[in-house]
Amino acid sequence: MKISASGQPAIQLSNVVHSEFTKIISNPTIVMFIFITAILNIGLAILDASGLIFYLGNDMPPSTVSDIGIVMFAPIYAFLILPVYAASSEYLGEQYRMTLTATPNRQRLMNGKIVAVVLAVLCGIMVAVIPARLIINIFSDVSMSHILIDIVRWTAVYFLMSMIAFGIAGLTRSTIVPLSILIMIPIFIGTGVLQWPEGLRFLPDQASLSLLGTPAYEVHELPPWIAFFTLLVWGLICTTAYLLSFLRRDS
Repeated sequence: MKISASGQPAIQLSNVVHSEFTKIISNPTIVMFIFITAILNIGLAILDASGLIFYLGNDMPPSTVSDIGIVMFAPIYAFLILPVYAASSEYLGEQYRMTLTATPNRQRLMNGKIVAVVLAVLCGIMVAVIPARLIINIFSDVSMSHILIDIVRWTAVYFLMSMIAFGIAGLTRSTIVPLSILIMIPIFIGTGVLQWPEGLRFLPDQASLSLLGTPAYEVHELPPWIAFFTLLVWGLICTTAYLLSFLRRDS
């Protein structure tokens, strides 16, 4: 048995991961919003499979709901409750003080929390995203390779956006701030106040839509690999900033 510097048995990383993962999946708010996301995505998938056509303008071709990227992307904001609550909910009731008492090694605690969030997000994606994508692709009569690529793209977007939200929530110790930031960005862009497509295309939501192949605006479109790399960099920056902040600041 490993002994910590204080003479107490050292808590193993696997135990920290198990504890943090259990906290996440047993949180009723998180569970509720995972199922809300699943319902929204499946509802959109059924609507798309029905063949309903939308006419968005005189100069635009008829579109199905899956062609409208912003609509298909919208349920992700309900899903982001998972990483946001995982990072910030314990601050609301000062539970972090008890967590730090149980696991005084901040590095191990944070490593365990990150691993737990990664596992929880992947489990959430399996419930809230993949079934809907299977419905859309099966009824579209596409090849297996197309189905796999589509699932990988959607999984990457949900996962990387979750890590971005997780990092912002941990930095701000808030459930409201990260969601407000991530929701207001596309609304602000939609107003057209800021005309800077060269920079705006690298914001998380715009890169996500490009990765999914349905950019909100043609001038914001990025090649898929650049869009993926953009989201990866955002996720690494936000998560690393939260990690460093957590290791240095008081509880």
